[in-house]
Amino acid sequence: MRLPFKALGLLVASLALASCGGGGGDGGGATSPPANGTITLAATRTTLPLNPGNVLPYPGSPYMAEVSFTYRNANGQITALTSDATFTISSPSIASISPPDDPETDDINEMALRMVSFPATTNNGSYVMFVTSYDVAGSTTLTASAVDPTTGRTVSSTLNFSVAGSTPLPASVTPVASPSVVYVGGTGGATSSVIRAQVLDGANQPVPDPGSADNVRYEIIGDAGGGILSSNSGSGASVTAKTTNGIASVSFQAGTTLPPNNPVQIRVTVDRADNNVSNGVADPVTATVGIAVSDGKLFSLAITSPDVEAITQNLVYSGVVDEDGNPIGSLDGTYSFTISALATDRQGNPVAPGTTIQFGVIDAPITGFPGQGGGTFQIAGGDGNPLEGGSTFSAPTGQFRTAGGGAGPGDTVLVFGQLVTGNADLENIRFVQSVPSQTSLTTTTPFNRNDTTGSLVDYGPVLPYVIGRATEVNVTASATTNAIGVATTKINYPVSRLGKQVIVWAQGNVQTSPTVKTVGDIAPMRLPGVAPATLTISPTPIAGNTTTQVTACLYDAFQSPILGAYIGFSFSGLGVGTGSIDGTSTSGVLAAPTGIDGCTTGVLTTAGLASSNEDASVAFTAGGEPVEVDIVTGTELVLQAYPSTVVAGSGTANVNLRLTDGSGNGVPSTQLSGTCTAGASISGPIAPTNATGNTTALLTGLGLGVTCPGEDRDSATCTFRTPVTGGPTAIVTVLGTVSGDTCFSPDTCTCPLD
Repeated sequence: MRLPFKALGLLVASLALASCGGGGGDGGGATSPPANGTITLAATRTTLPLNPGNVLPYPGSPYMAEVSFTYRNANGQITALTSDATFTISSPSIASISPPDDPETDDINEMALRMVSFPATTNNGSYVMFVTSYDVAGSTTLTASAVDPTTGRTVSSTLNFSVAGSTPLPASVTPVASPSVVYVGGTGGATSSVIRAQVLDGANQPVPDPGSADNVRYEIIGDAGGGILSSNSGSGASVTAKTTNGIASVSFQAGTTLPPNNPVQIRVTVDRADNNVSNGVADPVTATVGIAVSDGKLFSLAITSPDVEAITQNLVYSGVVDEDGNPIGSLDGTYSFTISALATDRQGNPVAPGTTIQFGVIDAPITGFPGQGGGTFQIAGGDGNPLEGGSTFSAPTGQFRTAGGGAGPGDTVLVFGQLVTGNADLENIRFVQSVPSQTSLTTTTPFNRNDTTGSLVDYGPVLPYVIGRATEVNVTASATTNAIGVATTKINYPVSRLGKQVIVWAQGNVQTSPTVKTVGDIAPMRLPGVAPATLTISPTPIAGNTTTQVTACLYDAFQSPILGAYIGFSFSGLGVGTGSIDGTSTSGVLAAPTGIDGCTTGVLTTAGLASSNEDASVAFTAGGEPVEVDIVTGTELVLQAYPSTVVAGSGTANVNLRLTDGSGNGVPSTQLSGTCTAGASISGPIAPTNATGNTTALLTGLGLGVTCPGEDRDSATCTFRTPVTGGPTAIVTVLGTVSGDTCFSPDTCTCPLD
């Protein structure tokens, strides 16, 4: 590609160049063809320092030389060229070349372009360019060539540059262990780690290969629990190795017991005096790397979940596949939500890969969903008392036989031991065997001994607990940990229960002498929908100085209703007026959460608003972006539409329109009209308002596109108005649809639009 570089002739005249330079041309005689001209290259310096950070060229850079180019004809006169000169650097890993910055190109700084070759237009035979070093020592050659305007032959000239390095002796050593965690024998995990040490000289260049001598020493510091180092020179607590291209490698093999000091520290030493540790170390340069040695035993679990791409829509397999071989199905009305458990040993290392983790979930018996939010588990309390090392669970205030219909064999007992200091070992999941009384039950397996300190501790009836079962949710029952100690599964639930309170648990077994103990984690959660959520408010706008019923509806990205959600509100711009919803002034939440249709209603009252007040509004929120609704005051007509947002991308949707006067009375016999932006339309005529000022409009959105989950949905707006010029308007947002997945397995589901 030809670059539009222009010479800066005025700059050349102001440069004071060093005497070092190069020239090129040819001779000529009386019987020879016309002689070529010559190129002279002169640089401010030809020895450059190493550029460790590979800093880009800039005026005054210590890593840069200015080079002047001059073309003279056979008579020695500076002569203009009729074509571009070309500049090339021979070793681009050592240095680069760049032109001066062109002040006419504001969007790019040509000087900062590090190039191997470029053409340039000279200014009456003169030009200035730049050579900048990299972080590699060595020599390189700059070649300038041009076509003699008289002879038509190519003339060239060269200039040598050197990038100086320091003495090639060790200045730094950087060890890295991979993996950084190993396991004692018999756990199933990796038992060895490779320790690579990079040795650089003072110029950050790899030290020369040491020949027959070893130049790196590795030493275990302290007791490694029987672990040893191994290299080509032997094995033991201390070994030596030699670098190749600045890299030396040895291995660490874990022993059969945990080391008393963990992680194991390994010191790496090189000799700055002669790059040789075989003859002793006169001037040591050292660094230390740690390798954790784990017994692989499970000690703690933590349930977690990704924040994005965590939910899959499930499908019923149709028996066919798409062009890519993916099974095609139709939506089955359920979601799958990814959850993981992070498993660690007592020192915080990942447990051995392949450790089995059990998962479970309960969602019943529960009360108050959705009318009181996510719901409350009925067989629960805060005075649970598991018998340490035994199979009895009691609670002084328990109602194990009657609450929620009572507990029964097979039900899950969840004990939240981590919530009370000193009882983490009793974060246990057990299963009911029998219920002998209201306050006591037995489990199929014993509880842990709560002996983390080495001695059994009993704090009495102080632990929160929940007893229940799964009725609407299920989970893949087990998974195994990967290399970083994570086990992953999915919980599956109907879309009709979004927002319901459930409790997820994970638990693994640990063999201890003489019994098996468990390690668990328990996490309450509400069944999530797919983001982003949509919150709609109706009617819009809201008439001021009146009492109005408002409806708020909350849906996920697939228009599935979210139940039991409390909708917040906040008034603004009321001036001296007042506003409240369900008796709560200024701000708060609607009294009732969303119901089975994802909607709730509230009674909104405003008073004392001035007719000139144009800033009054109320904002509604459900955790996302607020939805702001104007409050209209005065004696003018008010036109309202509800719902204010509809989904009509795959069909039609009805919108109610209401026209009232300034006192809130319906205005009858008025012909309303409406127009829509691209993608939406009004189907059929709109009837005049009836005796109460109401009528309906049928909207379609067949022109709106289909989007993938999580993406901004296609939308359009329809604006309704009265026949009166300058009269009120009401705006309705029309949304397109969201695509479902076109595959069967939750592990391979993808949006067909991707």
